[in-house]
Order: sequence, then C-alpha cells, then structure tokens
Amino acid sequence: MQTLFLQTIWDLKPNTWDFNPFWFSIFQLGIVGALILIGNTLRRKTPFLRNYLLPTGLIAGFLGLGLKYLFQVLKLDIGGTAIISESYMHFLTYHSLAIGFIALGLVTVEKKVEKEGRALKSGALIVGTYLIQGLVGLVISVIVGLIFANMAIGKAPYAGVLLPLGFGQGPGQAGNMGGVYEILETDNALVGGRDFGLSVAAMGFIVASIIGTIILNVVARKGLVKRYDTEATETFGGLAESVVDHPDEIPVVESVDKFTIQTAFVLAIYLITFGLMALVSFLVINLAGVASLRGIIWGFNFLFAILTTMIVKAVLNLLRKKKIMKRKYINNFMQNRIAGLAFDTMISTAIISINFGKLNDISFWILLALMSIFGSIVTFFYIDGMAKRYFHRTRWYTFFAFFGMLTGTMSEGIALVREIDPYFETGVAEDLVNGSGTAAIFGVPMLLITAIVYRGWVGLVVSIALCAVLFVGMTLLLHFFTKAREKKIAAEITQAEEIVETE
Repeated sequence: MQTLFLQTIWDLKPNTWDFNPFWFSIFQLGIVGALILIGNTLRRKTPFLRNYLLPTGLIAGFLGLGLKYLFQVLKLDIGGTAIISESYMHFLTYHSLAIGFIALGLVTVEKKVEKEGRALKSGALIVGTYLIQGLVGLVISVIVGLIFANMAIGKAPYAGVLLPLGFGQGPGQAGNMGGVYEILETDNALVGGRDFGLSVAAMGFIVASIIGTIILNVVARKGLVKRYDTEATETFGGLAESVVDHPDEIPVVESVDKFTIQTAFVLAIYLITFGLMALVSFLVINLAGVASLRGIIWGFNFLFAILTTMIVKAVLNLLRKKKIMKRKYINNFMQNRIAGLAFDTMISTAIISINFGKLNDISFWILLALMSIFGSIVTFFYIDGMAKRYFHRTRWYTFFAFFGMLTGTMSEGIALVREIDPYFETGVAEDLVNGSGTAAIFGVPMLLITAIVYRGWVGLVVSIALCAVLFVGMTLLLHFFTKAREKKIAAEITQAEEIVETE
C-alpha cells in the first residue's frame, strides 16, 4: 500500500520533458527572441519601417499581438496552454522595467562642469512636458467621463493621468499604474486600466516614430537641418565612453566572466528590492492595516529598484573610497547592454500582452483617440516653444530628441536626433540621459498626483490644480534659470575680454 502511494506521488511529479513547468518559460522567452529577430529583419529590409524609425521592439510586439489573436481564433495551443501567454508577457514587462532601471542606475555618469546647466534645463523641460500632458489628459478624461457617465471612463474620469505615463515614460510605467487602478477595491476602479495604459504607450510610439519623422523631413526640406544617411547607433548605450576592459576594473575573464558579475549585481539588487517591498508591504498592510495600498507598493517596483540601486551604489563607492574594494566591479558598457536588453524586451512584451477584449467600452477608444491627438499637439508646441526659447544653439536637435522621448522612449529620441546628428556632436543626446536624472528629482510631485487622482472628485480636482500650478512653476524655473545662466556667461565673457585688452 505504501509503495503504491509513493508511486502515485512520483507519477504526479513533473518530468523534464513536460511542457509545464520545465519548458513553459523557455518557450515564451524563445518566442520573444524569435519575434525580435524577425522584427529586426523586417525593419532593415522594409524601407517604410526603416525610414520612419519604428523601433524593432514595437514591430516585434505588434507581430506577437497579431499571432496571439490568430492562435486564439484557430484554437492552437500546447496541451491546453497558450502558445503566446498573455500573463507571462505581463510578467516579463513588469520585471524588465525594474531590471532596466537597476542596470541604468549602476552606470557611472562622469561629472562635467556645464556652464549652461543643461542637465537642469533638460530635467525641467521633461517634467514640464509630463505636467502639461497630465493636465490635458485629465481635462479630456473628465469631459469624456461626463458625456459617458455610465461607461468605463465615466466611473473612472481620472484615466487621463495615464497620458504622461504612456507618452512621457513608456509602456512599463503606464501598464503598471494602469494595473494599480484596475485592481482598486472601490467603485471607481479603472476596469481594463492596464491594457488602456499600454494602448496609450503604443500610440505614443507611433506618434514618435511616424509623426516625428514626418516633421523631421519637413524641417530638413526647409534646410533647417541636414538628414544623414547613416547606420549610427540608435540606442543611448553608445553615448558614453564605455569600454569592456579597463585597468581599474576587474578582468574580462578570470575565475568568473565579467559579464556574469554585471548580471549578478543586477539580480542581487532586484532580490534586495523584493525584500524591501515585502518589508514595506508588511508594515503598511499587516501592521497599519492599509490594504488598499498593496497594489501601489508592488506596482511601483521600479521605484523601489531605483532606491535600492542608489543605496548599493553608494556602498560600493564608499568601499572604493576607503580602499577596502581595490577594483571597480561595475562596467558601464555592459550595464547599458543589460538595460538595452531589458527595455527592448519590455517594449515587445508590453505590446503583446495588450488584451483588447478588456477595452470593449467605446469610451476607452474615444478617450484614447482624443488623448493621442491633443496630447501630441500640446507636446509638439510646448517642446518646440521651449527649445526655440531656451536651447538657442541646438533648437531643432533638442526638439527632435525630446519630442521622440516624450512621446515614445529615450531610444526613440536618440533615433530621431541621430538622423541629423549621427555622431552626437551637439551634446543633445547626453541632455536626454542627464536630464532624465534631474527629472527623477523634479518629478516627485507627479508621483503624488498618481497616488491621489483616483480618490473621488476631490482627488481629481486637486490633481488637476497641482498639474497646472506645478507646470507654471516648472516653466518659470526653466525661464529664470536660463536667464541667470546666460547673464553669468555673458559677464564671464566680458571679463575675459577686458583682461585681454588690458594685457
């Protein structure tokens, strides 16, 4: 009897040839890899896709999205398991976002003396764009909500806050925050919020790639810029002077491969991040009893990842300063490659994981169309005006870099600017990277808005007011800071000329 029982238990154990659980993850990762390869081939061989700078990840995502629905219609699966798993793609999107930020956070940015203060100016421009996008999105969603009072947006008129997350920050943040709003245990939960956020981000990619390229061609025909035929790098990883091997760093190959160490740091930091989120969750939910914040805590995994990375980085720098750690373990080039892998994966899987079945309410589509149109128009005029007024010497380069990033992602901004500045000689591409760091500090109030916007009409009105006030404040900061810097530089030039004349 005991032998029969043990045999039954053994039979229930999965074997290495079983699809679930041993091969499922590998199969899904293989699907993503194959789609990216196909997408890259299509982009290289198809003039339209290449000329309009559509990112490979976006092409792969839409291919996967189409195949997912095709397999569903044909009822094709593997032993009852979907060939392209929507939930697993969501899983990859969620974790790729945090892993990408950890890798980017570990990169050491060389400190340079910049008289024009371009990092601060760029950060103010980025956050100002977030705020005006948020203001426009919220106003539109309130109007749509009032018209369609009994529909999805009518119950969640705060949905417009996803415009700056989808356009300005990309599919990871838009999907995460939309997912938080979707699982709210209140009557105003945004059902289908995650998929709506991802749809907004997808529209942003299209605006950045197609509309951005059309504007670039118009400007080039007017002779304001020159478009180069080049195969220069399209990712932000090529901006830094990064090398694989450096005298101060650990060897490329010793007892362990250097890339293994880079990956180990990223994964170990993410493990610490999990522990930190679990601790905060325990304190807030189990001890304080605020269960409604569970989704927000775990939805903002990338913020906890950034915080943990900053702490680890500070510890590593301290160990180096105290001569306890004699060699540098982090390599910028390799960390940028890890970030590139994570973000390319995130873009692809985010698109694949969209479930249009949850967007079966016409108010979703009306809001999506209006937000995409008016969000694009406002973003265009704001960035164009700011670039013309406060970035005189790099006006068009700044416009295309920030328009691409603030409707798509940083890679889209780089892809646009490299068409007119293939070797990144203007320094605008670096402004994207350095400005994003400054924006992380300036953008803290935006996080406050996302945390209160769904709390009834009071939270909604306060959020709209905050967007308006902060937008004005950020624009004034950009104005007065620029004027002060210009005045200082002019005084220094005058002083230098006087010294030359005296001599």
